[in-house]
Amino acid sequence: MEQESDEFLQHFTTSTDSFLRQHISTDQLEATFTPLHTSNRTALWPLMEGKIKRRENTDLQVHIADTLVHCHLLPLQCFSEYFEHEVEPGQPVVKLPADQVPPAAFQIVYDWILDPNRPLEWHSFVAVLSAAEYLRIPALIERCWQYLDNPRVVENAAFYVFLQARRYENVQLQPMMLRRICRFFLALVSTLEFCELSLDELSVLLASNIVAVFDETDVFYAACQWLMYDWTERQGSIERVMELVRFERMQTADLARFCVFQECAELQPILRHPTTKQLVDRALASICARPSSRNGASADDASGRWLPAHRRPTERVRLVAESKETKAYVAGDTSYDGFNEFLGVLREQPNSWRTFRLTEENVGLLEDMFGGCTVSDG
Repeated sequence: MEQESDEFLQHFTTSTDSFLRQHISTDQLEATFTPLHTSNRTALWPLMEGKIKRRENTDLQVHIADTLVHCHLLPLQCFSEYFEHEVEPGQPVVKLPADQVPPAAFQIVYDWILDPNRPLEWHSFVAVLSAAEYLRIPALIERCWQYLDNPRVVENAAFYVFLQARRYENVQLQPMMLRRICRFFLALVSTLEFCELSLDELSVLLASNIVAVFDETDVFYAACQWLMYDWTERQGSIERVMELVRFERMQTADLARFCVFQECAELQPILRHPTTKQLVDRALASICARPSSRNGASADDASGRWLPAHRRPTERVRLVAESKETKAYVAGDTSYDGFNEFLGVLREQPNSWRTFRLTEENVGLLEDMFGGCTVSDG
């Protein structure tokens, strides 16, 4: 029976081909059957895109802690190297670590993959960056850095980003933000968050050239504030912390007070520490070694310009006392008690740091670095 069927099919095909050769041409057939109107069928991609965005017929479940997200694998594979290389075809479930890919951040990441114009909210930048780095999404990593690494992210905004980056242990972003604290420095010192910095974090902050102060004693007192917040645990860090203070940038009178321990009892363990004594003595010796002017007065004008370049510590950004509070602080008690009273003022008026004005030379320096963003009243 099968042999007869094959023979009939072969005969029918041969007969049809013979008819085409004898009675009609393929060109005529093509012209005859060309439709008068083009097809109005909907294109495939918009239909697929709609189903994907509506999350219809999803083929992947992403588990993050207690959150379950239904996704399509293909869009994720198009942008994420993690899903492209580490998720097997047909794999129904993927588990992600919540400490690196928070559930809310993954939702934003997936929405961004489906819609590149989706805006990223300011409160999610660092979390999304962490997720994008874990999932290896180069385009989204670049987009996050466009938000974070720009001249407007300075002062208190920089410290906010630092706190966010600390949650995700972003070792690149944390020090970058700490080095962008300028006029906000003294206001920051008045907060609990400053006292809770780690030693490494404090070191990055106090090593910065652009923290803005009225005098280097502000940095010294800030360092003491940090040490005494948890004295039992931190007293072993005196040497490392004191080496961050630029004693040679201090006024001679202040150094002399520290040298003879004329300061509150609270600071005596720090002032009498061998490292502090050595640094204070060295600073006094360097000042005494500076040349004097012709009239016998010291040539030192607190700028340190007579100190040889290879020994002169870099000057920090200086603030100008203009408001009633800052004038009273600069002209008043220069002791640790006076410093703490000023911190109390900053706690009562948390936005007063915005009125701090920089010296003219510092304004030009920071405009070159940050496009003037640090010197605005923001």
